[in-house]
Amino acid sequence: MAEMTQLLCAKDYMDKLSNGIDPISDEVLNRDSLLNNITLSRCFFFVSDILRQVIENDGHVGKRVKSSVKLLPFVLSEEDQKQIEVTDAPTMIKHFTDRINSMIDINTMQKLKLTAITGWLVKEGLLKEEIINDKKRKIPTKAGEKLGIYSESREGQYGVYTATLYKESAQKHIINNLDQIIALTNGV
Repeated sequence: MAEMTQLLCAKDYMDKLSNGIDPISDEVLNRDSLLNNITLSRCFFFVSDILRQVIENDGHVGKRVKSSVKLLPFVLSEEDQKQIEVTDAPTMIKHFTDRINSMIDINTMQKLKLTAITGWLVKEGLLKEEIINDKKRKIPTKAGEKLGIYSESREGQYGVYTATLYKESAQKHIINNLDQIIALTNGV
């Protein structure tokens, strides 16, 4: 489990660097910073994707042998839910979902999809769907902003984009309502 935590942390650092964010201070890197160089940014994206594959493969390098065994629906005990890492630095939903999924054995159980979380947040009126730059995006409502969800413009490899971030209070809210999210996902 400690290795998986290190892999998730390394991936988080690569994601931040690839999007022009200092992974230590969470501040936007200066445009002329060497770490904000487009060639390095593409390299950071590549390394992040490799780390994603290793994480999805339960920390093993190489292709995972697909099993003919049907995976169990996602479930997480109350005790495990209390162990999910909540950060004081705002995080993207992808990174937060990766932390939740690090608590399960992906060889026996389906992962929780980030769309399950964002779908529940829409249902609860904390996010809403809007078209931004010809793409459907989920952005916070006024209630979502009060909870600690906010959007900001960022510059990445392919130009400016809108990132939705979740403060500590929003992360805790998701964990506190994880049973509802799981029930909705599993059709209960």
